[in-house]
Amino acid sequence: MLLPKVSVIIINYNGKELLEKCLESLFKVEYDNFEVIIVDNNSTDNTIDFLIKNYPSVIIIKLDSNKGFAEPNNIAAKITKGDFLLFLNNDTIVTPNFISEMINVIKNDKKISICQSLLLKSDNSIDSSGDFIDELGVCFNSKSSTSEIQDIFSARGASMLIRKKIFDLIGGFDEKFFATFEDVDLGWRSWILGYRSVLVPKSIVYHVGGQTVNIFKNKIAFHGFKNQLAMKITNFESRLILKVLFKFFLKYGIRESKIWFDYKINGKTKITPTKYEFELAAKPNFKIIFKSIFWILKNFYYLRKKHIQVNKNRKISTESLIKMNIMLKQ
Repeated sequence: MLLPKVSVIIINYNGKELLEKCLESLFKVEYDNFEVIIVDNNSTDNTIDFLIKNYPSVIIIKLDSNKGFAEPNNIAAKITKGDFLLFLNNDTIVTPNFISEMINVIKNDKKISICQSLLLKSDNSIDSSGDFIDELGVCFNSKSSTSEIQDIFSARGASMLIRKKIFDLIGGFDEKFFATFEDVDLGWRSWILGYRSVLVPKSIVYHVGGQTVNIFKNKIAFHGFKNQLAMKITNFESRLILKVLFKFFLKYGIRESKIWFDYKINGKTKITPTKYEFELAAKPNFKIIFKSIFWILKNFYYLRKKHIQVNKNRKISTESLIKMNIMLKQ
């Protein structure tokens, strides 16, 4: 029986050393029907020469500037030949059966649109067993240990398998996100359409994490915060948006004020991070917060149009997602 074709998409920016290890492990996988597409964000570390010399079968798309994560993945998705897209970070090392384990799960249930590998750190501790959000749309990363296939809110783009037809139906990644939370937004829209996202714990991928992100912390902090706001506006029902945004800013403002005053008084913070803490690569300062709000106002027409499209095709309500424990109550 012919295995479904999988199109592996890797975005790279000056990550040649990481990419070497990633590709070395990728081409040892026990799966015979996949193609590899690498989109390079105008690297200056001779990545292209390395790929041409060592991996001639790899399809290379070289961009003329750093376009982040969302748009390059969409560009690659348009030329893929696979029934499934597998988004993979360049700072990962994969195990031999990581593709086959996800394919075995997704091919037997048409309601499953997205799978995530269990992401481990080099010491075998859990890096991520899926992303979740609470009823205010605040994201957090699960690090719970499990041996069972289980529903998650969204799969991390470090190793995410999705049906090509569903990716196209949803409209791909939101290119205005640039980077961070584009995978959460995609998973949210998938659930809204009535499809499931699951963790496949037997599909194991080792993830270094944050290597490219650390280079652009302030830029990533901005995109992270404005993307959090954008998701709430586009993916919640109209009647919930203002309520959610008010509670979000109130809770976030109180929490940050406590941290600030505690630091000023005691010289340190006593606030213990919770599972509802923002999943941001860098903490947004007030300048970034105001810049994010200005971006939302400037792009209001786009966000309103996306909101209408998302909710026009809605099959699963926010209330239902909460009842299903896909979206968690505070």
